[in-house]
Amino acid sequence: MKFLSTLFFLCVSCTLFSQFGEAIDTSQYASYRLSVRIANNRIKTDSNNAEAYIQRGYYRNLLRDFDGALRDIDKYISLRPNEATAYKSRAKVNYEKGEFQQAIVDINKAIELKPEFYEAINDRSTLYYKTGNYEACKADLLILLKNNPNDLSQLLYLGYCETKLENFEKAISYFKTILSKDSLYKEAWNNIGYCYFRLEDETKALQAINKAIQIDPRYPEAYEKRAQIKISKGDGTGALEDLSKALSYNPFLTTSLNNRTLVYIAAKRYNEALGDINLLLQLVLPTPELLRTRAGIYKELGETKLMEEDLKFAEEIEK
Repeated sequence: MKFLSTLFFLCVSCTLFSQFGEAIDTSQYASYRLSVRIANNRIKTDSNNAEAYIQRGYYRNLLRDFDGALRDIDKYISLRPNEATAYKSRAKVNYEKGEFQQAIVDINKAIELKPEFYEAINDRSTLYYKTGNYEACKADLLILLKNNPNDLSQLLYLGYCETKLENFEKAISYFKTILSKDSLYKEAWNNIGYCYFRLEDETKALQAINKAIQIDPRYPEAYEKRAQIKISKGDGTGALEDLSKALSYNPFLTTSLNNRTLVYIAAKRYNEALGDINLLLQLVLPTPELLRTRAGIYKELGETKLMEEDLKFAEEIEK
């Protein structure tokens, strides 16, 4: 099915378990600002109050004032240079700022100061995964698993790393190890299905994904994976049903939005395709491929000016 040339074959869209994944509660901004003012007063009284700097840095980070948070953490480190947790905190700020390589430098310093700092090793595995260094991520996950053999999440992410490296058989072995300990672990079943799909064994792929859906009928990622199999078999109608089901449970699944856009285009349902791709472009950075896809939709709808704008934007991005 040539129209699905930009089909997203993604195995995971999640973040490793760590402090880096914490959500920000914006309803608490007023209390965060109050905490910053309290720290300000403590610093005015004592300009070398290390605890006040780290407190202010913590709340500045929650307020998304990353540069201010980094200045405070740097001041704290100047006062207490051998405290591993300070470098871990600085790594967190750099991570949230999008400075992943600097975050890795910081987290390495924390682990250098405290070699068995497992929370920092967990955070480093997140950073390695985010930056595509799956071999280094695997090494950290094996350390964590050795420290806590009962933590199935480490096995899960080892499977994710192997999937990213396209070592599908190895990934399946990790997921099956999880199932030997917990037969109802839906993420393991779903990703076994994905791996079998990539190995072109659609029968086993469907069996595993259907098991995940049986365990949790409201599991959007499983419907998303099953839709990919149906698309590969040319079953656009069945794929559309699964993608719509996935998006009914999670309207912001980017892979499902992308794939449903393409299925709508194949069915010449251009208005619905435009709705999906517009939402998708609110959730992800525009790429030339996505812009050209939308340009094609605009062409079919007779929106020549909008089509030309997208094509021009796509060319600018590629320069």
